Amino acid sequence: MNHETAEKPRSHGWTRALLLALLAVLVVGVGAVLVPSEAGKPRAVPFSETARSEALSATEALLGSASLLEGTTAGGAAAGEASVGSGLADSVTLLTSQARALLPASGQQASSTSRTPGGASPKPASPGSASPSPAATPDTTTRTAFVSALSSSASRRLADAAQADGGTARLLAAVGTSQLLEASRLATIWGLPVPEATVGATPAPTPAAGCPALPGMSATAVPTPGTSSSRADLPAAVAAVVSSEQEAIYAYQVALTKLDAKASATAARWLARHQELLRGAEALGRLHCAATPPREAGYRLPASFAAKPGAALGGMEASSLTAYADLVALSEGETRQWAIDGLVDAAKRSQAWGTPVGPFPGLSIDSAALPSLPSSTPAP
Repeated sequence: MNHETAEKPRSHGWTRALLLALLAVLVVGVGAVLVPSEAGKPRAVPFSETARSEALSATEALLGSASLLEGTTAGGAAAGEASVGSGLADSVTLLTSQARALLPASGQQASSTSRTPGGASPKPASPGSASPSPAATPDTTTRTAFVSALSSSASRRLADAAQADGGTARLLAAVGTSQLLEASRLATIWGLPVPEATVGATPAPTPAAGCPALPGMSATAVPTPGTSSSRADLPAAVAAVVSSEQEAIYAYQVALTKLDAKASATAARWLARHQELLRGAEALGRLHCAATPPREAGYRLPASFAAKPGAALGGMEASSLTAYADLVALSEGETRQWAIDGLVDAAKRSQAWGTPVGPFPGLSIDSAALPSLPSSTPAP
């Protein structure tokens, strides 16, 4: 009798505990549906989306200014500015392509995830955003103001590229590089001060003291010089930059014997720069424990190299842009900043040799496949 009396309260206790547990689950489940934990809290806009949106606004404002300048007398030359060819038709075309590439994906809201060529998942937004650019008017739009605005936009795009996610970073770096070169081109045509660009001085990060043995760290994992790897990862991107710099050094060494005195002096200076870049790229390989191509005794040069070495060097510099753009997308921190500087540096050398890099240095974007701009945005 006593035994049965003891078991009854224990059974009753288990039943009560079970009922309470089921009730708690029911309350939590219903509460999660009826009262969301984030109710009333605005959704944070990812930094990559904010940077893309600001780049679009700035580029559309620049496009409006360029279109306005192009339609004014003497190409917008103000008092004290030389009235020479404006060169703005190319600027309008370039900025139009960039604005189309910066448009959000169809149906995408401002707070949604960015989708750019080679895109990646965005990071949380950082505080602070640029104010909308004021509308361009004949009284405020001059050549000097336009070059300054173009250079400022380029600097902002390159700075944001250092923080954005992979694909967005690559697009912003390409747009910023192109805008910087366009500002320099127009300043030269118009006889204005060329905007300063503080690139090319970022040292490669210090490599690690040693690397553990990693799978795939063999000669077969290293891309053959002159070819690109089908792998899309950081080690492959570093190896591609190393290979590109090795070829550049060989080409510049050969070109020194074929160029005139002035061009040869420029080539000698840039040969030293490529040797510095190669050391930096090899240091990145050690930093990231990535296999890199060994240095070769020689490389196959274009058939046109003997007759037009300068043009051949320009084409070679342009072809190296893809490797640097890929490294921008696949890296972060100091490595990405080094890659951004390398991208700008290579684009400037390419243009100096007479090879234009277009609106997206290092990216393969079919302008015909880009979405159209809204009708309110100026277009060529």
